Amino acid sequence: MTSTVGIDIGGTFIKAALVSGEGKVMRRARVASGVEGGADEIERRVEEAVGELGGGGVRGVGIGVPGMVRMDDGVVVRSPNIPAWNDYPARERLSARLGIGVVVDNDANMAALGEGWVGAGRGTPSFMMITLGTGIGAGIVLGGRLWHGDTGRAGEFGHVIVEPGGAPCGCGGRGCVERYASADGMRRLASELGIEADVPEIMALAGKGDPAARRVFETAGGMLGIALGAWFNITDVRTVIVGGGAAPALRLMLPHVRDALARSVYGVEAGQLRLVPAELGEDAGVIGSAHAAGIRRDDDG
Repeated sequence: MTSTVGIDIGGTFIKAALVSGEGKVMRRARVASGVEGGADEIERRVEEAVGELGGGGVRGVGIGVPGMVRMDDGVVVRSPNIPAWNDYPARERLSARLGIGVVVDNDANMAALGEGWVGAGRGTPSFMMITLGTGIGAGIVLGGRLWHGDTGRAGEFGHVIVEPGGAPCGCGGRGCVERYASADGMRRLASELGIEADVPEIMALAGKGDPAARRVFETAGGMLGIALGAWFNITDVRTVIVGGGAAPALRLMLPHVRDALARSVYGVEAGQLRLVPAELGEDAGVIGSAHAAGIRRDDDG
């Protein structure tokens, strides 16, 4: 049986999986990223993870990176969590090191590809997947294919401005949606209301009726709804898959998301817009990366 390897590189760990042609994870590996050791050490750790998976018939490797990737040559242009790979020819270097074809893309794009293949997006040709984590990432699938835009920057949904002049963001702007609806954003909102807690604790307080905690999700949901309204109005793509570590908070945000959508979408009832939970959890990235490698190999003949 031919298979592909999918890799998800984080600032702390590298997750890898051997994935069948049907999207089943057959074997897993997890190694430290080695970011502090520089570019060569990260490459060595990737090679170690692939080696742990073993198995014959591997026909390609896909790698998801937290950062901006230039798709024509596989250069990682910028990766805040892996600074040693800024302006780094990852595809060329890893293809030579592993002796096999390699595909490199943004990690959120890979997760979206995985959900579209065997997860919540299967059978849906066009959708956006957003990941609610420390920040907000996104991957866009149009007509069954990832959409990268003109320069590979498509999917920066977290930096849609929902409050001009609002909270400062690490990107240099102000009022980006991730400053309100990400895990960091919700913690910030809670702190301003006198609650020093992580998102699950804020959710628990809201469930007990705490007015300040409930206000956090009202604000976060409203801001997320404004950003989603802009997405729907521009694209007419009506399905959004929601994943990430903070995704459970969507349950408390959802009424306020819907209220904001009802005020902002044009020409369609807000109830016709689908917000669906991701299905693959932490496997989305490795499955999508493996699928990207398989697509590349098929395209190359």
